Amino acid sequence: MSPRSRGGWFEAKPRIAVEGGVAVPKPGKVTHPAALDILHAAEVETSAAILGRGRTYARAGQVLGLEADDQGFSARIQGSARRPYTVRLAKVVISGSDRIDATCTCPYGCDYGWCKHAAALAYVAAFLVDTQPATRAVWVGEQPTQELAELEASDIAVLKSSPPWLTFAQRVAAASDLVPWPQTPDQRPTLALVHDATSSEHQPDSPG
Repeated sequence: MSPRSRGGWFEAKPRIAVEGGVAVPKPGKVTHPAALDILHAAEVETSAAILGRGRTYARAGQVLGLEADDQGFSARIQGSARRPYTVRLAKVVISGSDRIDATCTCPYGCDYGWCKHAAALAYVAAFLVDTQPATRAVWVGEQPTQELAELEASDIAVLKSSPPWLTFAQRVAAASDLVPWPQTPDQRPTLALVHDATSSEHQPDSPG
């Protein structure tokens, strides 16, 4: 973070763009309580300006080599220096309260408030805890991470598979299971049309 002078003010060098980092489209947009706790810790420990820079780093994918365990998150974050900084968010207990402590190898450090690199890691960690059940299980100290990973894989396979072809009659039957037909005769004027459509429908021709 070597500053340079410009009109009497000092500003940091621009960050070095990297590839392969964890990019968060909308940093801070999380809903799970465990993810919100991480963001709350960042908000308590640093200023709004530094949080904004951390969001920029998280969006740009500057967080590299992220690792998670039940005690915290570690990562390398590419800033303005040639070598990435090493950042760690760790669970600690201070005066009987659960807290999150941050350390960073950048010149700013985290002794008097979190730096933008720690804030960036917080946004990425919160995003992963919010969207990945396996990562969330590791963070909160749950055991069955393998089962969760297998469940995620099976869910993805289901989403990628093509839905089965259904006739119009089958679609009507499935819909009526969710929303039953009205029981009074005057409320059922379209049943004859449905019957005509289902009786005339046929399977699509099989490919030759």
